[in-house]
Amino acid sequence: MKFIALSNAHALAHVSRLLEIAKVLRSRGHEVLFAGYGKYLQIATWDGFETQELPYITVEQVVEAVRSQRLWELYQREQLHEFLQAELALYEQYQPDLLLIDNRPTARTSGERAGLKCLAVANVHMSRYKKIPFFSLADVLPGNGLPGMGFVDRLGNAAECFVYDKLVMRALNAIRKEWQLPALHSYEHEEGDITLFPDIPEFNPVRELPAHAQYIGPLTWHNSLPEPSCLAQLRDDQPRVYMSLGSEGLDDLVAHLGELAKQGIQVIVATGAAGLEKTAEVPEGVFLEEYVNTDKLLPHCDLVCCHGGNGTLYQALSFGVPVVVVATHQEQAYGGKQIQRLGLGQTMMLKAVKKHGFGRVTAAVSEVLADADYRTRARQFAEHLQGYNGGEVGANAAEKLIL
Repeated sequence: MKFIALSNAHALAHVSRLLEIAKVLRSRGHEVLFAGYGKYLQIATWDGFETQELPYITVEQVVEAVRSQRLWELYQREQLHEFLQAELALYEQYQPDLLLIDNRPTARTSGERAGLKCLAVANVHMSRYKKIPFFSLADVLPGNGLPGMGFVDRLGNAAECFVYDKLVMRALNAIRKEWQLPALHSYEHEEGDITLFPDIPEFNPVRELPAHAQYIGPLTWHNSLPEPSCLAQLRDDQPRVYMSLGSEGLDDLVAHLGELAKQGIQVIVATGAAGLEKTAEVPEGVFLEEYVNTDKLLPHCDLVCCHGGNGTLYQALSFGVPVVVVATHQEQAYGGKQIQRLGLGQTMMLKAVKKHGFGRVTAAVSEVLADADYRTRARQFAEHLQGYNGGEVGANAAEKLIL
């Protein structure tokens, strides 16, 4: 059978999650083509998959809209028509049996137009089913909050979905109406005939799940890269912090990493596609790596500092490593709040760091490293992640849809 994997390739996780499913499908004799637009589409080629570039919104549009929270600027009607037509042309050329989608909202609509079924991978927090809204009063109230917080959170989720539906997805629903397709509500555009959540309920709980949706556990990126070259240089008597710049980057912080190094903290930085590995001046004790095999690195680390994306959070937690989150926008802050609620680390916004200074990051890293309870709780939480095999489950679900 033939599959097309369509994702928002501006973000590593949206490509790598489908890649973990695609590797299992290929081992079973299926063919998978990766399609999308963004700097991380290339990682599919590292595992021998063919890729096809499709037009999509630029990374600058994404970053500006997400950081400013003017999300209605993301999906303009003329652009959406262009994306949909390009997808339909690809389907006509490739003749797939099924679509695999991850954070490319137009793909479900073009798939329906072409009569193709879709398997979707989506975050719980970007769904209508999440229990905790992006902005919960529990985040600002002491202890367990007040009685009736569950009801208040349900209202918050309903309001959020309404706003997202009317402001962000309005243009796409207008096109669906033109095509005589039923309207979709809020985050339904990122769902499919089967929707898989690469989450666990202990970290991202839901109110309830419909029959077509299920948890499958984390789909973290298991690459075949060699172990980081810096491992041989790391000292055993000093703590080790892995810093992931993420898809949108925390490169604002790199110039300040010497402050951590002065405290005897070794920092390994995954720069991704940012190109910072070419930086001339790197403080002693700071090591820059373009891409990292985290399966080989994290067993040697004491803490992860990241932007709060689900992929990196689950990578850290699967090895029982606590986390300091420096979020650049509210979707990342959602994961950071969960880390803090569960006592697995600390969280802050990059905006606050820029305003008040890098000392906030230094203090949080030092505090988490010094308090053994964070590591204990992270190791205990890692037990929740045992027994999941998201790639296998995803491949099984894909085959079920086409049989």
